Amino acid sequence: MLQSPRTLLVVGAGPIGIEAGVAARARGLDVTVVERGVVADNVRRWGFVTLFSPWKLDTSTLGERALLEERAGTRPPDREAFPSGSEFVERYVEPLAKSSALRGRILEHTRVVSIGREGLLKGEQIGTSDRAARPFRVLVEDESGRERVLKADAVFDCSGTYGNSNEVGEGGIAAVGERAASARIRRAIPDVDGADRSAFVGRRTLVVGHGYSAATALAALARLAERNPETRATWAFRSDATDPYALVPDDPLPARAELASLANRIANGGVPSIAVRRGTRLDTIESRADGGLDVTLVRGNEHAKESFDEVIALVGYRPDASIHRELQVHQCYASEGPMRLAAALLSSASSNPSGDCLAQTTHGADTLRNPEPNFFILGAKSYGRGSSFLLKIGIEQVGQAMTLLLGEGASR
Repeated sequence: MLQSPRTLLVVGAGPIGIEAGVAARARGLDVTVVERGVVADNVRRWGFVTLFSPWKLDTSTLGERALLEERAGTRPPDREAFPSGSEFVERYVEPLAKSSALRGRILEHTRVVSIGREGLLKGEQIGTSDRAARPFRVLVEDESGRERVLKADAVFDCSGTYGNSNEVGEGGIAAVGERAASARIRRAIPDVDGADRSAFVGRRTLVVGHGYSAATALAALARLAERNPETRATWAFRSDATDPYALVPDDPLPARAELASLANRIANGGVPSIAVRRGTRLDTIESRADGGLDVTLVRGNEHAKESFDEVIALVGYRPDASIHRELQVHQCYASEGPMRLAAALLSSASSNPSGDCLAQTTHGADTLRNPEPNFFILGAKSYGRGSSFLLKIGIEQVGQAMTLLLGEGASR
């Protein structure tokens, strides 16, 4: 009979990776958390943005109890309040990372290069629990370029998707010239109201995409233009819908409702400083000698070249599957998420016509299983290219994965 796992390696020290580390330590596992940047690195990048979800949906009972026991100097937040990304890190994620449970167990500035099984190739012992008898071998690289191998009985991949952006060209591939101009394209929400203000004030900006990240950037550019009338923006998106954002009836998240309403108003010409290019795709991007970008926008058979000082491409993110390429992971051919969960998400989407992400629930521990025993993809990465992930879902996933890992040993 195979032994229950004793060691766990967590990839990523974001909110769900830290949650997994604390949960594992509470169950007596020896834990190592590997983070390519610093704790909550990706959240810090949009720290100026206020979360749609209140504190009560962003934290766990286990995490809150751990902080109380630590007396970490953080007073409990108002559970009905909506934190910014920075507040969430400073008052919850970072104190948990510094708690006694995880102290000395987080390897920052360390990148996971690849994960395999000791003594086994990807195509050996296909779909059998016998693979769990061999430890995972995890090749990591620190910021100096030094490599080493870490071993673990189980691996939780909580590395997320933020920072691994989709391309902006038609069909999901890069537009002509996009790769050459990549250093000039912003692929995360800029701090238009703060640190990045000088890049946009009095200048022309192209915003591509029609998710909530794009709406957030557009709202900030609209505010900037109110104070600085020379500021101009163009919004290009693929949809032909009159209102590209579906409003949730009696939305329990007022900030989401306000942002969606503003974005729909912009889409219908309600903000003079922002021009709208509906039903439009990007064909080419070319860098200019002055640092700007010439972009060819296409609608139907019409091609128009426009010049911009900044381009913000907020067209979604995708998981990096390269790190587990040598493991037996069954991925959805459309979303690139784990197949069982992807199928459950697709099914639930058809039964949730409102599109309200708050209406979603976890789909059971069984959907987190992979053919590779004791390997779990959790958090935002488990949703593949989907953008409806909530922190509360990730927290519940951690508990379910722990039950599978320790309650069923090495079973698949």
